[in-house]
Amino acid sequence: MCRSRVDYVLLCALAVAPTALAAAQDQPVSPRLERGLARDLACSPQAPLIKPTAAITVGAGQKRGKALFAAGDTVIVNAGRGQGLSAGQQYFVRRVVSDRFTEPFPGYRPISVHTAGWVRIVDVQADAASAIVTHACDGIMDGDYLDTFEMPMTPSPARSGEPDFGTPAHIILADERRQMAGPGELMVVDRGSDHGLQAGHQLTIFRYGPRVADPVLRVGSATAVIIRPQSAVMRIDRATDAVYVGDLVAVQR
Repeated sequence: MCRSRVDYVLLCALAVAPTALAAAQDQPVSPRLERGLARDLACSPQAPLIKPTAAITVGAGQKRGKALFAAGDTVIVNAGRGQGLSAGQQYFVRRVVSDRFTEPFPGYRPISVHTAGWVRIVDVQADAASAIVTHACDGIMDGDYLDTFEMPMTPSPARSGEPDFGTPAHIILADERRQMAGPGELMVVDRGSDHGLQAGHQLTIFRYGPRVADPVLRVGSATAVIIRPQSAVMRIDRATDAVYVGDLVAVQR
């Protein structure tokens, strides 16, 4: 019989649910998303203003000492029925990244959050549950936290227009401490729905010249794909140079 001490919760969850874990492993894992916009959006980084509360985290795997998990692996999370979990629920798995390269907003620095993949809950105990990794963006790690699962919609591109260079956005971060990106990759800018930005808006990436009188240097173009109140994820469509954290972005009006 399982002891009630918290130290034994995860071990007990593994011990009492072998049938459920085996059944879950027999079920097909979600088909691997092809490399493309749908997969990229689901695996995109985030830049919240406040550090997320990691209330439910990945705590262990079936194999002792294993701390990195891929699609098809079973993990134990530190929450169960008492925290509202039930079999069949899906969750994104994310982690906060210590990123000294993020470009600060005026007065504060954004938080860099990496999306590691998503899981499906397969067996639930009072204060612990087992989940199967249905998709891994790269690798899910011991200590990553669970977040609400809602697949982002693929936006339809808006009609292009003239870039508004007078009130530019700034590229504030890329995924996993990256400082640069190129066509097909995602970066985060410091404009969102509070600033009138909408999914599908066309963007012009640029830099100022070395002198005030110099024309702007156009680096590439992008599409706003995921919109949050104070930030947005953009996908780089074309570029004549590497796109860097700190580059400017003009919305086409």
